[in-house]
Amino acid sequence: MRFSTRTRYGLRFLLRLAQQPDGSLVQLGQVAQEENISSGYLEQIVRALKPLGILFAVRGSGGGYRLSRPASHINLEEVFARLEGEISPVSCLSGNKHCARQDNCSSRLFWHELDEHVRRFLRERTLQDILDAEKAS
Repeated sequence: MRFSTRTRYGLRFLLRLAQQPDGSLVQLGQVAQEENISSGYLEQIVRALKPLGILFAVRGSGGGYRLSRPASHINLEEVFARLEGEISPVSCLSGNKHCARQDNCSSRLFWHELDEHVRRFLRERTLQDILDAEKAS
């Protein structure tokens, strides 16, 4: 399973916001430069994240972004699902898709279990967990 640059960069962006100790605003261009990400691509990622309600934005001079919820209340499943679109390892588990072999597929249970493990892993992890693990290492 491989996650896209959109998800990897989006996670780096959110972690950068979560690292602000006082919740101060961070400018998109500053993050793009520090993380070596195209500003345009980062803007697309921010647009994708907005519907989650995890970003607070101030426009104009001196504006920027910060998290609208504590990092400990932002689980990775919601972020990954929003940025990837779909995180299931096989397409037959995605959304409302129906596979003709669904009733007699010898590997379906395996794929379903793997999907559940990945989702549970992401659901049980928050941005704060990543920051804490980094500090501990």
